Amino acid sequence: MTTMTYFEAISAGMREEMRRNPRVFILGEDVGIYGGAFKATKGFFEEFGPDRVYDTPLAESAIMGVGIGAALTGLRPIVEFQFADFITSAFNQVVNNAGTMFFRSGMPLPLTIRCPSGANVHGGPFHRRIPKPGLGTRRDSRSSHHRHLTMPKA
Repeated sequence: MTTMTYFEAISAGMREEMRRNPRVFILGEDVGIYGGAFKATKGFFEEFGPDRVYDTPLAESAIMGVGIGAALTGLRPIVEFQFADFITSAFNQVVNNAGTMFFRSGMPLPLTIRCPSGANVHGGPFHRRIPKPGLGTRRDSRSSHHRHLTMPKA
């Protein structure tokens, strides 16, 4: 068994799923050319191109809304919030739209929301909080499991 760090496992899982399924794409702040705040998507822009790796503006609610809409059309988005506490700006989309979609419409919503946290970045009052919305939140302390946690479920 190969030993990996959390971010190596996360990156490997996303890359594997993107290679396997052309409907999977990533969107978020700095996930493209920069490779993500923690470099989990480093090299993705070069490998998968701008049609599958989208750098977005600082607009978390809009990022989540695009992910929801894409999932409803049959795509498999991985929505990345640069830091976990940024998700609070998108809670309406996460809780009221994504969280109730199946109940309201019977339509599954196959998307992954990635929220890096706990990386000891010394970010003061921001960039370090860990909100827990309670919507199928999955956390695991074993890097061997992180690869599979990033794969959107069909």
